[in-house]
Amino acid sequence: MRFALLSDIHANLTGLRAVATAIEVDGPFDQVIVAGDHLVGGARPVETWEALRELGWTLVRGNHDDDVAGKPLPDYGASHEGTAEHVRWTRERVGPAIARELGELPFSVRVATPAGDLLAVHSSPRSTYDKCGGPHNTLEEVEAAYGGTGATAIAYGHWHASYVRPTPTALLMNVASVGLPKHGLPLAAYTVLTGTEQGWCVEQRQVPYDSAEERAAAAAVGLPAWEPRPRA
Repeated sequence: MRFALLSDIHANLTGLRAVATAIEVDGPFDQVIVAGDHLVGGARPVETWEALRELGWTLVRGNHDDDVAGKPLPDYGASHEGTAEHVRWTRERVGPAIARELGELPFSVRVATPAGDLLAVHSSPRSTYDKCGGPHNTLEEVEAAYGGTGATAIAYGHWHASYVRPTPTALLMNVASVGLPKHGLPLAAYTVLTGTEQGWCVEQRQVPYDSAEERAAAAAVGLPAWEPRPRA
């Protein structure tokens, strides 16, 4: 079975369109899964949501989707200065109907494959806010966050950087970010995952997009300044 996996679009409509074109060229896929944080960050959240619905991909709920849906905001700290203002701006922009749809998205998606189950979450199987599967995390931290699912592969975003980490629990893969990659370059990330009886094959890819279009869209709507710097 063959999957396209992406995450953290953050209302970067230009990046989403670039990835959608690449996925169409790379296809066919048995399923395309988007691992959350769909609308907070960019200037066109409504248009991004409409595009995702039209594409018909499988959507998972992320922490910023919870925020827009109305859950109490956690303390994101100095690394995400301006997040609360951006969440409020996005809530007002999308309105209650889309906010409700975000809150109703599933926490996770599980798919049976010849290589075992694939589990897709936003950050970890226990929370939309975890950052416990990265290269800096100990194996004990990884086991606490990702253990016990029975899946042989777990895909997630939230960290905004591509990596693959084999562990005794499962093959972990971060599919990075379409809209706000950690490296700050106008490159939208996605992952191609193939599951066979012989195991998993992971291909992590990036596609360029026109960042000037996103800057122009932000200026046109008076998007609040927001410079997220993902960290542990």
